[in-house]
Amino acid sequence: PILIYQISSTCTRILIDVPEKLPLDMKEYLKTNTAPQLPDYMKKPFMEALKQDRFRSMPNSFLPPLRIPNPKRGVIILGDAFNMRHPLTGAGMSVALNDILLLRKTLRSIHSFKETDLLEQGFKEFYWNRKRSHSFVVNVLAQALYALFSSPEGPMNDLRQACFEYFKLGGRAISGPIGLLSVISPYPSILIGHFFLVAFYAIYRTAVKHLPMRVDLVIYKSVIIFIHACGLIFPLIFSELQAVMM
Repeated sequence: PILIYQISSTCTRILIDVPEKLPLDMKEYLKTNTAPQLPDYMKKPFMEALKQDRFRSMPNSFLPPLRIPNPKRGVIILGDAFNMRHPLTGAGMSVALNDILLLRKTLRSIHSFKETDLLEQGFKEFYWNRKRSHSFVVNVLAQALYALFSSPEGPMNDLRQACFEYFKLGGRAISGPIGLLSVISPYPSILIGHFFLVAFYAIYRTAVKHLPMRVDLVIYKSVIIFIHACGLIFPLIFSELQAVMM
């Protein structure tokens, strides 16, 4: 996947995923593999940036959202120090800031840090509440989008194309996902709802393409698409719930 976003009126940042080991000649790799995939109006400034600007590379890290079994007393971990996900959504700072707000609400009723029992209970409440909101949404969304956009052809491609077409419907089909990406409406129910709406939209597109001539093909592809959608989202949901069940 290639993520492009504007950071000022004159500057645009590009996040490029290299699925394997970094090539020895990174500039040549970007020139031959990345540049052809960019929109035509971006190719020239991209090639100029390769000549003039310094680019950075860093590994993608994944830190599962599991609770620390025996945390050191007086220590609480927030943001990326506690849990990391793929940077595709660029939501690491949003998670950290929401962690701070949630921790502030949790500690508001505790009058002294010497009340260790209350602190321990507060930390458990904090971990559970973040799983019911921003942490769950950002973790699942980031990993699901990366799996969707980096997968080869097949059912995942049907889901990927349906995702783009779903956004084009406008209205809640775009405001909902944007609210999730921006962590403005970090509700797991909204995330899961939109995910399966995309899956059913992929099935609908398959039916429109092949009916009424190939009913058997529509049934087969619909089942395969739904199985792949479930195989993508449910392991991610389970990984989030593990932290609460531990």
